[in-house]
Amino acid sequence: MSEKEDVNAVKMLVRAREDFQGMRKRMDNRIGRKANGEKQKVQERVMRFDDLETFKAIADNAKEQENFIQKKLKKVLKRFNIYNEWLVDVKGIGEIASGWIIGEYDIHKATTVSKLWQFTGLNPGMVRGIKRIKKEKYKESNGEIIGEMFDDVFVRTNKMVRGDKLTEGFVAPFNKNLRRAMVGVMADGFIKQQNSYALEYYYPYKMRLEQEANTIVGEDKKWCDVSKGIRDRAAKRYMVKMFLKDLYVIWRQLEGLPVRAPYMEEYLGKKHAA
Repeated sequence: MSEKEDVNAVKMLVRAREDFQGMRKRMDNRIGRKANGEKQKVQERVMRFDDLETFKAIADNAKEQENFIQKKLKKVLKRFNIYNEWLVDVKGIGEIASGWIIGEYDIHKATTVSKLWQFTGLNPGMVRGIKRIKKEKYKESNGEIIGEMFDDVFVRTNKMVRGDKLTEGFVAPFNKNLRRAMVGVMADGFIKQQNSYALEYYYPYKMRLEQEANTIVGEDKKWCDVSKGIRDRAAKRYMVKMFLKDLYVIWRQLEGLPVRAPYMEEYLGKKHAA
């Protein structure tokens, strides 16, 4: 079996689990039940007892499918060196986070860690925007065609957009679902487990921002004046970037690929510091 087939299997399992998880959560919400089985503090649902039991069974079956898929995912993940040699030992990373990492990142294309950061939506710099245009409406002046889908082409324009933001009229310059999984889910797992990335990067960076008098890029506010939530999200993004920096080096080395220092270090002699 080829590596591409294994990666596709990981992608499908991760997304299938999300489908069943979403179904289970929606059904639990409809019958007023929490994930742990307790009642939610919501208005009483009026329904027959036998109907309620049916809806509970639907949610429970979806949960069983989640667990089944996760077990199958673990077996497939064991086909990858990066999982066996590193990810499995990182506190706060389980099968699902590993699935997102292996299923979405292409370490062969990621010749620098900056490409991992960009793909995850962690690059606040400017990048050339990409537009989706109907084939019959495409002109050379629109830009370079970099891909096709059905009757559309994807064109890299000369318009610069933020690498970590959505810009109206342009394709997202990053993988939105991946950023949610990494910054919105995995980062919380790091903090909950109090792993080395949380202790070495998240907490010190958040503390530094509380005293930071510099203004936020593209904003008119100082870091010390914004809400705790904004600083919390910034610290999570920084923590994930540092994790990806290690992932890049270890994964590329395991695959026998050359490793380059981040641009700031290689060309400007600067290093990230918490």
